[in-house]
Amino acid sequence: MNKRVTIRDVAERAGVSISTVHQALNGKPGVSEATRAQIRRIAGEMGYQPNAMASGLKRRTQRVVALLPGEGGKNRYYYPPLWSGIRDYLNSAADLNVDCTELPYGGDPAVSASLRVDEVRALLADGQVDGLLTVGHMDAFTQAEWDGIEKRGVPVVQIGNDNAKSHSMCCVQPDYRVIGRTMAELLLGHIPSYGSILMCAGNPSWKQHSLIVRGFEEYMEEDGARNKLYKSFAWSIGEESQREITYLLSQPDIAACCSVLSQGSVMMVQALRETGKAGQVFAVGSDLFEENIASLRARILTSIIQKNPYAQGYLGIKTLVEALTQGKQPKQQTIYVGSEVVFRSNVVMYDHGNFRSLLI
Repeated sequence: MNKRVTIRDVAERAGVSISTVHQALNGKPGVSEATRAQIRRIAGEMGYQPNAMASGLKRRTQRVVALLPGEGGKNRYYYPPLWSGIRDYLNSAADLNVDCTELPYGGDPAVSASLRVDEVRALLADGQVDGLLTVGHMDAFTQAEWDGIEKRGVPVVQIGNDNAKSHSMCCVQPDYRVIGRTMAELLLGHIPSYGSILMCAGNPSWKQHSLIVRGFEEYMEEDGARNKLYKSFAWSIGEESQREITYLLSQPDIAACCSVLSQGSVMMVQALRETGKAGQVFAVGSDLFEENIASLRARILTSIIQKNPYAQGYLGIKTLVEALTQGKQPKQQTIYVGSEVVFRSNVVMYDHGNFRSLLI
């Protein structure tokens, strides 16, 4: 008896992923017309017939893996709302028969990213992964491994920023350049033209941080601002990083300060206290967490940029689950979530960990 031609056979002959064949044969977006025509031709030549039971496969348990920074340690300043968004969506979609394996890393010093990646490798080898949700700065997979994930037909959705190596289906993130521009407008509208600015600029190798810096500088240039901009690239809380930020903030020409990341905000607030400049300079922090909200209410921070990690987590897992269970493909490679400027006047919206109102 001749072996039935499968979608995997067509993918191997065409030299593309299984998901690309699926998109091409089912009229879904994301495939060029030339590729679509080639795949249809190859499928016809091979005598491929869609499996009449294919729709039933969607009813089996879909196994997704969430490989993301954990909620403890230094991660607690940013990632708890993101995990809440993931869990809230999964609770609302319990009837879709999806099993999510949570693999948080970094919050507990004993649980490293490399350890979690090894767990994903083992799950992939056993065929126990139907979809992967992760962050764009996850760099522990090699290019060959990302290529293998794509070849297996495992869709990847990224949160925060896109990693071009991963062949991701989409990335859910805020518009970082707009955040930088907003931060610049907030500062420049409240300080004299001769006042200098200290920016806690984060990790320059992380796209999300560098894009905020770029947006900030673009706005300064467009506005004709002549203010001097000091940058600190200390991006993880520590004694040396704290000394650097405190030293820069102690300069007499500093009229304002800002941070592109949560840990930078913690160190910036501490430096404001140590230099006696708390409440004396215009200060914009990043991300909502207990200490930042307290600093806002104490008038140490003037405002906070909220990047909406809750919505990133919620929409990220929603997009992945709908692709697996309903065949719905995202309409664009980047799905933007809204960010917010939080002042003392509206911080009550976020009391008791309420981030759900910012979903849309």
